[in-house]
Amino acid sequence: MDEFEKRLKDDAGNIDVGPSQELRQRIDATLRSTKRIEPVPESRSAGVRLWWASSLTGLAAAVLLVVLINWSIPEQDASRVEPVTARTVPPLMHELQGMSPPRLIRTAEFTTPLEEELARLQADIEKARAMVRKDVEFTF
Repeated sequence: MDEFEKRLKDDAGNIDVGPSQELRQRIDATLRSTKRIEPVPESRSAGVRLWWASSLTGLAAAVLLVVLINWSIPEQDASRVEPVTARTVPPLMHELQGMSPPRLIRTAEFTTPLEEELARLQADIEKARAMVRKDVEFTF
């Protein structure tokens, strides 16, 4: 094993793993053409101005919306307004006690088809169980 390891190390030492001359020239040219990134000084006053501008814009939009909504509503004359009264009166509780509640749920009348479906389902389960038993017996 030592001889094999020695040959592998010698082969690895003979491999030239450096970049080609052409690639090295391209990398150097790219590095020379770039500039250093310098941080841009932040202006504190721009943020404050933006905050004021957005606040004033929002306030102006809200005022405009209120004015438009109030302007489009017609004024009503108080003497012409008619009182709103109910047209029907709900029945009192003692009037409802003699009545039976409405029937909201019908009894299911499909018992025979459901029993047939249950029988088919049980037959399918038994077939599947038999196939699994057969597969298990085959593997052992």
